[in-house]
Amino acid sequence: MKIYVRGVEVILTEETIFKTRQYYSNNAQICIDKAVDGTYTVNDLDSYVEWQLKGIADCNMGLHDHTFAFIQMAYYIQSGECVPLLSK
Repeated sequence: MKIYVRGVEVILTEETIFKTRQYYSNNAQICIDKAVDGTYTVNDLDSYVEWQLKGIADCNMGLHDHTFAFIQMAYYIQSGECVPLLSK
């Protein structure tokens, strides 16, 4: 995937994209686990779990790869540098 960071072309590797999807999937699973065990309180547990599971599936299919959050995290995973993507 080709992105631009501070005007410089950067190619995100397939490995980076996979790791970034895994990062977000793992985060969603942690949220599910914490809601189920009562650490987090949610209004409708069944709907919340269903929503998070759909998010995991969507993420793993690459449906969020185009978002700023995904691209910023992918760049961080690949380079170790966290850059604000919306600044000059």
